Amino acid sequence: MQDVPLTEALAEMRAQTEVDLVFARVLVEGERVSCQYAGGEAGRALACLLAGTGLRAERVRRRQYVIVKGGDTTGAFDSESGRAALAGFVTDAQTGEALPGAHVSLPALELGAATNGAGFFSMSRLPQRRYRVRVSYVGYRTLDTTVVAARAPRPSGDAPSGDAPTRRATEGLPELALRPKALKGQEVVVNPQAGEPRAATGGPFTRALSAQTLEAMPSFLGEGDLIQALERRPGVRKSGALGGGMSVRGGQTDQNLYLLDGAPVYRPWHAFGLLSTFQTGTLQNARLYEGRFPAEHGGRLAAVLDAQLKDGRRPSSEPRATLGLSPLSARFRVEAPLSDRFSLMLSGRRSYLDLLVGRRHPVAGGGRRDTLRTGYNFHDLSAKLSARLSRQHRFSLSYYHGRDDLDLRLPFDLSLDFSSWLRPASFFFEIGQNWENRLLSGRHRWLASDRFFLTTTGYISTYSAREDAFVRPAASTSVKSDYRVELRDAGLKLDADYALSPAHQLRAGLKVSHRRFDSRLTTDLQRALGVGSVNRQRSRQRAVEGAAYVQDTWQPAPRWTVRPGLRASVFSGGGAPLRLSPRLSASYRAHPRLLTLRAGGGLYTQYLHRLRDRYSLVYDLVAGRWVPVTKRTDPARAAQLSAGASGHPLPGLRLRADVYWRRATGVLVPRDPEQRKNQLRGLGLEAGALLGQYTDATTRAYGLELEARFDPAGPWRARLGYTAARSRIDPAPPNENRRPEDAPPATDAYPDRYDLPHQVQAGARYTGARWNAGLSAVARSGYSTTVPVARYRLAGALSSGQEKKPTTYLHRPQRGNGRLPSYLRLDATVGRRFAWLGADWHAQLHLYNATSRRNVVGRQYELGANDRVRSDDRRGFPILPLFEVEVTI
Repeated sequence: MQDVPLTEALAEMRAQTEVDLVFARVLVEGERVSCQYAGGEAGRALACLLAGTGLRAERVRRRQYVIVKGGDTTGAFDSESGRAALAGFVTDAQTGEALPGAHVSLPALELGAATNGAGFFSMSRLPQRRYRVRVSYVGYRTLDTTVVAARAPRPSGDAPSGDAPTRRATEGLPELALRPKALKGQEVVVNPQAGEPRAATGGPFTRALSAQTLEAMPSFLGEGDLIQALERRPGVRKSGALGGGMSVRGGQTDQNLYLLDGAPVYRPWHAFGLLSTFQTGTLQNARLYEGRFPAEHGGRLAAVLDAQLKDGRRPSSEPRATLGLSPLSARFRVEAPLSDRFSLMLSGRRSYLDLLVGRRHPVAGGGRRDTLRTGYNFHDLSAKLSARLSRQHRFSLSYYHGRDDLDLRLPFDLSLDFSSWLRPASFFFEIGQNWENRLLSGRHRWLASDRFFLTTTGYISTYSAREDAFVRPAASTSVKSDYRVELRDAGLKLDADYALSPAHQLRAGLKVSHRRFDSRLTTDLQRALGVGSVNRQRSRQRAVEGAAYVQDTWQPAPRWTVRPGLRASVFSGGGAPLRLSPRLSASYRAHPRLLTLRAGGGLYTQYLHRLRDRYSLVYDLVAGRWVPVTKRTDPARAAQLSAGASGHPLPGLRLRADVYWRRATGVLVPRDPEQRKNQLRGLGLEAGALLGQYTDATTRAYGLELEARFDPAGPWRARLGYTAARSRIDPAPPNENRRPEDAPPATDAYPDRYDLPHQVQAGARYTGARWNAGLSAVARSGYSTTVPVARYRLAGALSSGQEKKPTTYLHRPQRGNGRLPSYLRLDATVGRRFAWLGADWHAQLHLYNATSRRNVVGRQYELGANDRVRSDDRRGFPILPLFEVEVTI
């Protein structure tokens, strides 16, 4: 090239070499260059072009350069001279709270990063210059601004000791504040948005939810419930009609990890699974990792739900208090500053039905008096104290306590018809149950430099339950039991984020946890003539789990994001001393708007099993307890693969499609899922006896998820989702130690309880300035069930008299050979906002099951008169009109 404009020379080089060149046009306009170079090194060709122009080219990553001022170059494009980190914080402009998972991108370089839990981001080793930065976060207005990437000043020789150099290096970091926008919809938004670089903390299969999204979610029975709202998404479903756990992509309910401010929650449910402990109004953000989660998480096979409590309001904001009343509970929430550096969030909730109807009710009949007790309540208390000690150091202390209490006493007179059962009689039973979660979590965040961030989390989480039962089936016979379980988990975790280069964001960490499993059971069985027996048992187990991980978010090219990771774990209970769990995910933006492809997979390990005594009539709740793996039981292992595509072909329209496959081994399943409780005194605490009711199994799950979301700028929102999925269990062959009375275990694969071949979910919502309304519908296949195919009779060969009469049994040779009727439900909501008495009010009317269709949610087969087989259906609730009001002052 001889005496040609530099702009033309750069364009010609870009066309010939396909090298991405980034520059400000004002830098190159008016420059003319002459160069003659033959070779295949882009760096040397650029050095030739820029010689004598006062410009130089800085290599950002493979086949990408930035042209900046800085004098002549000699081809040393990878030197650290002139390099800097672009770092800062992303916060809420109204509250000052950090925004984890916000997306920070440099459109010119097609680079991006995501903020960590403290709202911090860093992109290192960038050429020093001013960059246009775009910051986006769901529920907030996108921010376009400019930020200068400059080297931090080096400390002088007489700098004071301590963290003074670090302070000077980080005090000047910008704080990018995003303003909330009104979220006029109920959908769970998938981050990151199409067309933006993938996040460092998000991922291809992550549902990230901000506080704005959480507050806009629809209520369930008048309660803002995170898990209930997530179950409106494809791939997430309840294990029962109302109660029960959460199944993600065909996984078991005990294969999900629930985290609250870094601490595990082992039973996140109230009202026997009707509601969860995660109230949307108390949460700052939440992430749901479906099926494939990054190396920083482990210990479960199916999913991870990671939620953070609100930090409270910043000092420049006014304190805010919110009161709410629903058909199930009354609640409050306070967010207020305590000083310039401290803020507090305090929230509480309690059910009140027991206060309205009372706990004790007298019953009388036949000259006798007795007491009917029907007391039940649940409550939550959440608190978080946040301290901004300095720009480098932040600390938070979180506390949660949730408890359920049931006090039930039912006197029965079985000689009367059903309507007269509840009256004084010799037969009655009493039951007292309570279960609670209690956790304390402390978290310290340290910004060591503009490239290195360290988070330290310590926690203590306890789950305990107690069940007292007293049953008197006859005047001279009774059984009394006292069953208690407790799981105490204390852990420490270190997470380090390091911005190695523009293309590499590293995260590594260590975790150690000590778990204590305590169980106690006392049973007192009294028979006629004063004959009785008392049995006391106690079980204590200890286990230590350690884990280390490393993962890299790598952007090798503008359209590619690859995340390799490796997690290594050890467990003191038994099995292999070291388990390696590799993870890998990748995404490719084929088109900035129309198509993004993603895929991922990995290996996962779970060291805890959840078992229950399936024989005892006396205890049920606490009989289901967590037990660690031992030398007799292997940990459960799973291999998972996922792939998908997404895009938004039209403004406001987003499309998503995903496929997944999972195979898990070492999963414990009941030998006989149809086993009826038939013993007053069960098998007790002995782990070997409980394990005898279970068998190892291999589970398989695969499916297709489709979702369309219409999210225009107006007040209307709509969504439509479809899931086609299968989930099957393949139990191990029977062993020689099977008890004779156990049902023969099936050796053929059968559908899992959560096997739903088809499910359609749809919703529409209108949100205006004062009025809001919404419809939500779900239609799905019925649950899998086992249908008897024949009857058979058995009689003892040596029996005589009445004992010769044969006993009829139902023959169930194949599990899961039937299916309940299809399930269909429509919910509706209408609400209005208004101001009254100096406060903001929001009143809503919810119609649960607006069509009042009584869906069949369970079916049992029994032998009736003349040994005829009859089916008893358990149906869901009819239409339930529910009123909710919330006041903010």
